[in-house]
This record gives sequence, C-alpha cells and structure tokens, in this order.
Amino acid sequence: MQTTTEEILQKLKRAGLKFTGKRRETVDFFVRHKDKYMSAKEIYEHLKEMYSNISYDTVYRTLATLLEHNVIEHMEFRDGAARYRLMCHEEHHHHLVCLGCGSTFAIDACPMADLSSQICNFQVTNHRFEIYGYCSKCQAAS
Repeated sequence: MQTTTEEILQKLKRAGLKFTGKRRETVDFFVRHKDKYMSAKEIYEHLKEMYSNISYDTVYRTLATLLEHNVIEHMEFRDGAARYRLMCHEEHHHHLVCLGCGSTFAIDACPMADLSSQICNFQVTNHRFEIYGYCSKCQAAS
C-alpha cells in the first residue's frame, strides 16, 4: 500500500494521470491525516487556504479520481454525509470509527466467520464492518 505522497503520485502517473498542485495537496492532506475520515467540505476548506479559486466541483472530481484508483476509501456516516480517508491496508480488516473526530483504528477481527453459519441462500461477495463510538480523546473532551 502506498503511504507517502510521492508513492501515490507515482501510482497515479503510471495510470496516465497528471498531478496538479491541487491534486498533490489533496493527496498530501490525506497522507497527513491517514487515520481519519474527512468530509469533502474539510478538504475543500483546506485547499481554499492555498487555492482561493478552487470549487467544490474540483474537489469532488479529485475525490472521484482517487476513489477510482484505490487511493482513498469512503464511508457514509449516520448523518448521511460521505467521508473519505486514505486507503489503509491491502489485507482484510475492519475499523473502530470515532464519531467525534473521525479518527479510525484498524481491527483485525472479522465477524463473518461467526455469521456465515446464519447466512443461507445468499452469496456474500464483500462486506464491511465498522464499530462506531468515541475515542479516548473525544471522551475526555466531553
């Protein structure tokens, strides 16, 4: 899994994509916040500090490109908002997700082994399992 901005940009370049300053900064922002889900608005606000003329369309196009090339992953939170984070592992795993700050913590346990005996007449092709709550920092702040 690519973990540095340069590794990710090289992957995109090998796929035939150009990387503009905005795309580079977006990738770098994800790398710097690798264990956190972020909204498009958070990404937009960060980029707006450097690129005053940036639009939400540019941010969403960049997110779509990064999703398509498996650089980032997204999740729908309970408020219906999509949030994005750097793809964290190639191997199978799940997350604890903090509802306060958006931080994630990988867990290797998978409930599918326990559930498979209860699933009949249904072919599972993929699954996702997250546990939502509040990290110790957010608990202490409340």
